[in-house]
Amino acid sequence: MLNRRFQSILYFSIISLSIYIFLYNQSKHSISKNYTKQADVKPSVFCLIKTHPNNIKINKSLIVYKIWAHKCDNYRFITLIPNNLEPIKKKDVLEVYDQFYMIQPSFMQAESHGNLTLKMYYSMLYVYRSFPSYDWYYISDDDAYVNIKNLKTFLKDKPKYESITYGYNFKIIVKDGYHSGGPGYVLSNGAFMTICKKMDKNINNCPNSGIDDVDISQCIRNYNGKMGQSRDELGRERFLPMGLMDTFTGRNTDWLKGYGEHPPQKGLNCCSDSLIGVHYMNSRDAFRLDLSIETQRNNLKLYDEMFGLSKPITFKNILKNYLLLQDLESDTNDFNFTGNF
Repeated sequence: MLNRRFQSILYFSIISLSIYIFLYNQSKHSISKNYTKQADVKPSVFCLIKTHPNNIKINKSLIVYKIWAHKCDNYRFITLIPNNLEPIKKKDVLEVYDQFYMIQPSFMQAESHGNLTLKMYYSMLYVYRSFPSYDWYYISDDDAYVNIKNLKTFLKDKPKYESITYGYNFKIIVKDGYHSGGPGYVLSNGAFMTICKKMDKNINNCPNSGIDDVDISQCIRNYNGKMGQSRDELGRERFLPMGLMDTFTGRNTDWLKGYGEHPPQKGLNCCSDSLIGVHYMNSRDAFRLDLSIETQRNNLKLYDEMFGLSKPITFKNILKNYLLLQDLESDTNDFNFTGNF
């Protein structure tokens, strides 16, 4: 009798323990899955891209949209809207959709370098009122290439509610530094909201010299915003104020020695494996660079899935692909595997 009772208790204990282990493992797996999902969450980015009617006419702006701007979580091209389009009037701006979204500050009657700062301020105010919940706000020219995936990876652990900005750091003009507008720079939600609230009260709360990247940075510094560091762990730049090949060869970059916070480097030390923004890129340059990065990313992913070959993307291979694509595009054979590296 005692043995039967003992056996029953033992069987019951084993079954209970099995159920507990099963439920524990299921719970652990669920937590792990949720943690992985959370770890994969990337910050949201709103892109403001400066352009003008001539570039819209020749489809340069459209190509920028197709290459990288559509990868932003939201965006607006900022321009004097071409006469053939019929925009909708909104507070402070005119807006139109013609293959992509464009806005024009209401005060603008013409495009000029003198009104660049106000062009940006009023566009920022429109975004502030209409789209206040993005984590980051990226400001760029239309002659830049921006890799949104690398940007989001870079920003993933950055403090979005702190007033801080990232880009290529200049050490001149603004006391605590400013970012080169060419390759673009990114404002945290904290920085964007802070200065837009000030401008919403009075547009003159921010400086207006007509040089928009200087003025926006100065305004952020005036209200205790910080300038972050964007170079990688090897000291290589993620934002390039000059074109890709000029930066690599060191051509036309001597002036940066007196302007940049860090002396420019050339060769393979010039640029990060995780490039974000590159200035002076025409449509073909931008397309080649995007293709060079993304095909390498996809190829390495396939190799890893097939053979477990965990290889990182490198700037060296990005550049190889870029130069080979240039040969392919122009039907030449100028790439020198030994001379270039």
